[in-house]
Amino acid sequence: MKKIVVMSDSHGYHQMINRVKELEPDGDYYVHCGDSEAETYMMQDWLCVKGNNDWYSDFPNQIKFKVEDLNFLVAHGHRFGYMDRETSMIYTLQEANCDVLLSGHTHVPMYKEVDGYTLINPGSTTLPRGGSNRSYCVIYVEGKDLKVEFKNLDDF
Repeated sequence: MKKIVVMSDSHGYHQMINRVKELEPDGDYYVHCGDSEAETYMMQDWLCVKGNNDWYSDFPNQIKFKVEDLNFLVAHGHRFGYMDRETSMIYTLQEANCDVLLSGHTHVPMYKEVDGYTLINPGSTTLPRGGSNRSYCVIYVEGKDLKVEFKNLDDF
């Protein structure tokens, strides 16, 4: 079983990047879904994509990686629009030949399965929206099975 630690939208609060790693020291993968507003060297232990507020980074727009038998795609989420967002997300997964999309941007946690695809947003570690708490998530993967746990940073 592999453990993936996922965060997003820390918006310059760099201590949150370190805090999440301290809370989850046994992660096999650490993923930031964009808007870290961090410099590249600060994210060297993370798979990190560029968000709409990462003006000064050279992070890629998307990252693909495989864990066990699942193909993951990481993208910030601002490119999916607001109208028919899920259709755009599923189409992007199909184009990339991936099973799971990890994205940020909305600052609202989400875990949804649609037509055999999985959409996950860890929420925001600093600026939650929609009545959610400051959060990140942990994904446990075994073969093609995954389990998602959202972690409330307001508890720490």
